[in-house]
Amino acid sequence: MAEPIGCGTDSGAGAASLVVRGGEVFDPVAGRFDRLDILVADGTVARMAPTVEAPAGAQVVDASGLLVTPGLVDCHVHAFRWGHLISLDVDPVSSQSGVTTFVDGGSAGSLQFMAFRRFVIERVRSNLYALLNVSALGETVDGLKGVDAWENDDLRFLHLDSAVETVEKNRDLIVGIKVRIHTGLESLLPMAAARALADAVGLPLVVHTMKAPPLFADLLPYLKAGDVVTHMYHPGPGCLVDRHGKITPEYLEARQRGVLFDTGTARYHTCHPVAQAAIDGGFLPDTISTDLCLTNYQHITIDMPTTLTKFMALGLSLEQVLQRATIEPARSLPAGRGHGRLAEGLAADIGLFAIEEGEFTYHDFFGNPLQARRRLVCRGTIKDGRLLTPEEQEPMPFSFMRR
Repeated sequence: MAEPIGCGTDSGAGAASLVVRGGEVFDPVAGRFDRLDILVADGTVARMAPTVEAPAGAQVVDASGLLVTPGLVDCHVHAFRWGHLISLDVDPVSSQSGVTTFVDGGSAGSLQFMAFRRFVIERVRSNLYALLNVSALGETVDGLKGVDAWENDDLRFLHLDSAVETVEKNRDLIVGIKVRIHTGLESLLPMAAARALADAVGLPLVVHTMKAPPLFADLLPYLKAGDVVTHMYHPGPGCLVDRHGKITPEYLEARQRGVLFDTGTARYHTCHPVAQAAIDGGFLPDTISTDLCLTNYQHITIDMPTTLTKFMALGLSLEQVLQRATIEPARSLPAGRGHGRLAEGLAADIGLFAIEEGEFTYHDFFGNPLQARRRLVCRGTIKDGRLLTPEEQEPMPFSFMRR
């Protein structure tokens, strides 16, 4: 984050009034910018108008020349800090990226979800929701250096009774079911279990797929409208484009039946040439997410503004990337909470951004360069009406963590 605005605060009782003045405010529903002032009182948006007078004692944030957006929504991160080895703390991420709402991508299963809720979700400042992993183990077996162990290696932990009960008692936070598909046709058993679980609780199924077998065509029979495929631009067998750069038929069929596609950008989960070929062929993401964790926040992925910058360089417009990081991922979240939108009466969760012009190069995990002539830079995050002070991520202290 470059040149943060003013001196923020994220503590203290009661929210003082605040005015965000002179910015270009993004409306993700209309897909346009309007020059508006925003008055915030008691943590909510009190008024949006071309000119708003600042009440006596109000903090004034000068947003002249900046983009003012709803707090961004990152619908794929790993946030079960200390319970899942490679998960990070979302609050420092939020303070430097303009993201105010996160969805954990299946770090916890039924065995750990209440610990995740009580000791992380209920304590963070950010809005944090979760996908429940179909395995009772969650992804807590992941992260040990030199150990390739995955939650679905032992099929006994596909314990649907405990998963159903966990969902039913945590419907305010659990917004989907997560399954990770790895090599071997036996991965179809977790896929079938995840399908059964998603149907039983009436939530969408979110599928991590990268390696083959099974191929994506093998997974297609299990996918329904509203389900999500993440890591959509991964390389290798079964990827979205064929060797000629054309969209493969099974992905087109999935989209036609209403399956959604999420970037889950991460590291080796995304290949720039695959993404470029797919986007050139008209296969754009439905949502843009980072899959942020301790193994990628310092390089490759970095944060959401960097990720959105990459997708602008790949051919999406500024308006398109912002919609895919606000209103579109918010569709899977509780509708009454107003995530991904700025309007009077909603929580004052706001991102402040600059567009910087220049020559910028981004490399994917495989060394493929991506050239950008402009980049999105966070200049401030407002959460519940408070301008946050940028915080640093506490690194993992253990040397045994897989990097």
